[in-house]
Amino acid sequence: MKTFSSLLAVMMKILLITFLLFPETILGEYGVVCPTLVEAVEGDAVTLGGSLSPPLNLTPYTLDLKRLDLHDDLVHVYRHGQDHFPPQSPHYRGRTTLIHEDLIGGTVTLHISSVNLSDSGPYEVYIPDLKARCEFYLTVERKANRTKRNDFSTSGPPVGEESESEHRDGENRKTARAVILPSLLLLGTLLVLVLMRGKIKSCIERLRGRKEQEPERAGNGCEMKNLNMEAAKGDEDLERAAGNGNVLL
Repeated sequence: MKTFSSLLAVMMKILLITFLLFPETILGEYGVVCPTLVEAVEGDAVTLGGSLSPPLNLTPYTLDLKRLDLHDDLVHVYRHGQDHFPPQSPHYRGRTTLIHEDLIGGTVTLHISSVNLSDSGPYEVYIPDLKARCEFYLTVERKANRTKRNDFSTSGPPVGEESESEHRDGENRKTARAVILPSLLLLGTLLVLVLMRGKIKSCIERLRGRKEQEPERAGNGCEMKNLNMEAAKGDEDLERAAGNGNVLL
């Protein structure tokens, strides 16, 4: 009985964690994830759609891709495993292609060919059976505007002007180096002198002390020499006196 209670407690914890991490799986709620903004250039093809979360095979489900700002709003319709064209808006007829292979993995992929400025607006991917939807906005830009912007971004000043500018920059850099490098060297030297000022001062004082001690040592040496000479002379006088005494005797 105790083992059964422990097992039941573990299962309840697993269920709680699963509910917290994946509430849509427990409650049967789904959502469609899609970009909020899609951009295209006039005359190009564009891809619209979204992905179901959590993933589910959408092949047997009904799919509607709508235009939210138009009365005749159905851009593309999918019913009973195939495209359903009668309710499609005439504005999009013959220009839409739904990728059926992507539906197996829960992804709605719709291609619209030759978009024009009137295709700009809000769209919605809607799966009625799952009550899942997402909205996004398509912006179609004039091709002329994009061409002008590309020309402006790729164009530059003439080669001669660019070379002259580069030459001036090079001269300025040389001048800056000629001024900055000596200044840095001078600043570094001053900094070293400031940091080593105490050591330099102590070295100078030691040198001065040694110079003052050398004359004293020289003077002491001379005095000792004189004393030695006087002592030697005294010894000679004593020897001489002793010799004279012996003669008298």
